[in-house]
Amino acid sequence: MSARKARYQLMQALVRGSASFGVDPDLGQVDFELAELGKCVRLQPLNRQRLLQVIHASRALDTCLGSILRGSGIVPKHGIGKMLRQLMTLSPSVRGHLGNANVAAFISTIANKRNRYMHRAGSFPSSTQEVDKLVAEIHSCMSMVL
Repeated sequence: MSARKARYQLMQALVRGSASFGVDPDLGQVDFELAELGKCVRLQPLNRQRLLQVIHASRALDTCLGSILRGSGIVPKHGIGKMLRQLMTLSPSVRGHLGNANVAAFISTIANKRNRYMHRAGSFPSSTQEVDKLVAEIHSCMSMVL
């Protein structure tokens, strides 16, 4: 098994191990997106593969963050960056809370990079390593909030 596939499966295990999995249908959708992420590994051409990996990983995170906010009684704003900022407002004792430094880092390494590909026609990740780094940051964020 490739390292990428192992990471995707580890991300799925993280979601499935959450106390809300099976109760919150959104986490089932996060699991589905992560399964789709794993299916992209061998797609051709590479530009399509990389872009689909960004899409599936970021949709998984977007849905995960929204689920956490709704579970805390907060209506999620639209966009990963805005939801990350909302997580700062949670009490530090509440599942999903992120500190200012983590939020700033994730906005830079996840939201801004994702937005570049989603909102600019003809923009694709330049390498598999670039995608791997983005997915690793998404994994890190999910592990902190779940």
